[in-house]
Amino acid sequence: MFQRLGSIFDEYKGIPREANLLIYSSFFTWAAAGLLFISLQVFLVLEGISFATSSLILGTFGIVSASSTLLFGGLADRYGKKKFVVMGGVLGSLALAIFAVDSNISHLFGAAVLAGLSEAMYASSWSALLADKAGNLKRTSAFGLSFFVATIASALGGFSTSLLGLMKSLYQVDLVTGNRYLFVGVAAISLIGPMIVYLRVSESRLETSQQPGFHILPRQSRGVVFRYAAYGIVIALGAGMVIPLIPGWAFLKYGLANDVTGPIFGGINSLVMGFANLATPRIARRFGTVRTIVLTQGSSTLFLFSIPFSPNFASASSIYIVRSMLMMMSNPAQNSLLMGLVPTQERSVASAIVASLWRLPNSFSTGIGGYIMGLATSPSSIYLALPFLICTVLYLTAISYFWRTFKDVKLPEEQVLEPLAEVVPAATQGVST
Repeated sequence: MFQRLGSIFDEYKGIPREANLLIYSSFFTWAAAGLLFISLQVFLVLEGISFATSSLILGTFGIVSASSTLLFGGLADRYGKKKFVVMGGVLGSLALAIFAVDSNISHLFGAAVLAGLSEAMYASSWSALLADKAGNLKRTSAFGLSFFVATIASALGGFSTSLLGLMKSLYQVDLVTGNRYLFVGVAAISLIGPMIVYLRVSESRLETSQQPGFHILPRQSRGVVFRYAAYGIVIALGAGMVIPLIPGWAFLKYGLANDVTGPIFGGINSLVMGFANLATPRIARRFGTVRTIVLTQGSSTLFLFSIPFSPNFASASSIYIVRSMLMMMSNPAQNSLLMGLVPTQERSVASAIVASLWRLPNSFSTGIGGYIMGLATSPSSIYLALPFLICTVLYLTAISYFWRTFKDVKLPEEQVLEPLAEVVPAATQGVST
């Protein structure tokens, strides 16, 4: 058993120093994101904002992100990825602080715009910068470790909501005020992440002969990027119907606020996902990257389908955690697949297109899913189950398309048989794949 665990951790040895710095600095940014995603909608509802309006605020966040990601992707490839990682982290902290201190509707929509810009900057540059720093041989491992750190940080962001009950019992601080204190504190701490990147991680620079002009569409890898994005669009439509609304769904279904659901959906859920993802590089090495994605996502969908039919919150939350673990195990493999199929100089643009074409439909379907759930007049209403059913159909459609399209694809590192190459990872950094 211990030998098997050791072999899993061996996958993470030899990740270059700057890649490790980039990964561990993201802990602070993801802690803030974990709190925001798991708490924002319930917090807004507790403030007296309607469920439908809070869903529109979440949708605005996503629409701004989707509509600006392509621009930032082109800028990142042309002028450097590091600065957009840093600016994205800073804007995310600012947005979280505004949500905490201001309840004016127009200002909340403004904070959603800032959060969307933050996500767009981060999404368009983070994966590309990490792929550059990790090199080809350690790329899947770096993305696996990155996802582990992100989920552990998100878990702490979720667990932090347990402090709300403590503040209420010891200091008679109500839930709304407690959320405000929590948001401000986490926003301040999250600034440590972009500071580390700014001070300790160098910019990735291309040779003069490789420098692209400014463009927001890939030139060499356009076909593969748009096939990958087409799959992502359908997955995004399904996910948006349910996943961002899970805390709100639990509030409507079981009457539970984020002081109860936050530690479970944001804490335990993220911890389980993080530890499960440590096995992804080894699974991908054994079964292949594409098969790993299909197997984990397909099995996850079966659990998703059963959630609205659960008899109580304990069973629903347990099933959701298993579902999340399986679905998110595919995340490092997906990132590595995309970065391995596009040239180095087009990685930010490719990331931006996929992120944009994922985020936009996801945001629209979040509004639709929130509207449908808002029609429920009782915990047993069909409107609380319908978004899950729609999500299931869309997931199965997307996974089938992905398999038909990429089943014969192998990354270059999957075809390397001589282990000798593993001892010289530094020589492979920056090589186009």
